[in-house]
Amino acid sequence: MKSMISFKSICLTGILFLIISLSACSDENNEIKPITLAKITTVADLNTAITEAALGDFIAIHGTGLDIHNIDSVLINDVKVDLLEVYTENDILYLKIPVKLAINVTDKIYIYNKAGYKEIPFKAVAPALYLERMFNEYTKPGDTIMIYGDFFELYEINPLNAVVDFNGKESKVISSANNYLTAQVPKDVDKNIKVKVKGLKYDVEAFCPGRYYDNECMIMDFDDLMPSNPVNVVTNPNDKQRLSGNFLRIDNTSEYSGWWYIAEKGGVPYTDDMLNNYQNYVIKCEFRTANQFIDGKIRFCNYLFWDASPMEWIPKNFVFQNFNRWETVTLPFVVNRSTTYPQNMYYHSFNMRLEIDPGIARNFAFDNIRVYKKGS
Repeated sequence: MKSMISFKSICLTGILFLIISLSACSDENNEIKPITLAKITTVADLNTAITEAALGDFIAIHGTGLDIHNIDSVLINDVKVDLLEVYTENDILYLKIPVKLAINVTDKIYIYNKAGYKEIPFKAVAPALYLERMFNEYTKPGDTIMIYGDFFELYEINPLNAVVDFNGKESKVISSANNYLTAQVPKDVDKNIKVKVKGLKYDVEAFCPGRYYDNECMIMDFDDLMPSNPVNVVTNPNDKQRLSGNFLRIDNTSEYSGWWYIAEKGGVPYTDDMLNNYQNYVIKCEFRTANQFIDGKIRFCNYLFWDASPMEWIPKNFVFQNFNRWETVTLPFVVNRSTTYPQNMYYHSFNMRLEIDPGIARNFAFDNIRVYKKGS
């Protein structure tokens, strides 16, 4: 009996010792280590220190105490990093900079644990609010305009926090996604104006390339500036395809105004800078079609002078999103010169000629053909 009791005592003592040992080991493993921060690098180059990176970039933070179990939180400015998306190895903390704007910008990274926190200078660079274009620069007053760009979600460009400014006349955003928005054009809007988007929450704004109702260098608007022979100009005010006024339509009933031209215009006020530095300019117009553009089947030849080769527009130049809908398109502006008559004084025409495969339907409409300086 005594032997049995002694055996039980020995067993209980052993179990108690094991529990105490395991507890000691657990305490040792859970010991909070102080954090030190040495440098920040890219993930691709762990040797070269950096002081800034863009939102969404991956970075590596070097130091000591940078084990995931020793870290409570990481903040870049006041933006918290999700610890489920970080990785640590050999006292290097790997993470992706959150794509989110800070309210309180300190240009520092903070790493916290129960022993306190450490900070290191670092700038998270946000991309600028970007506007690419208006879908239709001649959207009618009162109608809904679409504007394309990027980083709208980042800057919260939405119905609650953004407006579109039409030269001082503001319109609320109707709808938005990351790369586009819609808004109503004011009914009393001015013409030939710059348009900008204003983000109210982060106090940002950006101008849209181009101009609303641009008439800076109009070649033909088919209203005040008509081709010499308006045979293909639609003047019916009740025509369902009408945009901002009269327009040029080429279909299977169209006629050629002379030597296979579909429209001819002389006395176009090209400037010397346009003619001498044409690479800085493009042609803009409002365009609609029901046609598939097939390489080798369609070509527009535009003559600035009869004795020089034309500027050509081929299918790849026509970038549009929808059939049977007016859209502002950008086309090449090229000045090809005659060896006999190279002087600028001869280059003031715009004569459009269409070459099309007989098996393809003619279904094109143009309006407000104009020269536009890139980036203006």
